[in-house]
Amino acid sequence: MTDFSVFSDEQLIESNLMTELLSRYVTLVFSMARKYSASADYEELVSDGMQALISAVSEYNSAKGGFKAFAAVCIANRMKNTVNKAERRASKMSDEEMELLPDTAPSPEERVISRETSEELYRLILKELTPLEKACIDGVVMGLSYAEIAKKLGTDKKSVDNAVTRARAKLRRHYSDLI
Repeated sequence: MTDFSVFSDEQLIESNLMTELLSRYVTLVFSMARKYSASADYEELVSDGMQALISAVSEYNSAKGGFKAFAAVCIANRMKNTVNKAERRASKMSDEEMELLPDTAPSPEERVISRETSEELYRLILKELTPLEKACIDGVVMGLSYAEIAKKLGTDKKSVDNAVTRARAKLRRHYSDLI
């Protein structure tokens, strides 16, 4: 099994190893979401942060600097936009309506469980999936169509569909609530 920890971010991007790159930066997304969660919904911030991270991968240009700084700026900007939207929505609500909104910021226990769950899912992906299944899931996470994934992997669309189906079935056995 390849030790991806020795790969630079740029090497992971060039090799199209999205799962490893996302797992490397998921804690950054969680910590930034906690930072902004006083002003916006934590889950919405995490979701937007992950979307920003995925966008950062596709928009990254190594000639302009390191990926880590670029990703952090992309994530922070997206979360600031989310906070601004939440503040605009809140300003339109009455004080009584605001009091009825639940506090969605995670507790320290929930944050630890979330981090452990994502680490466990990453280990499961490495252990259970074949290289083709993993590459196909990476493509799906990046938002690529099956045809685009097939082209990148040099296979046909049906093979990609089958690999994604097998991967989901394997992961579903362990995480039926996530998939």
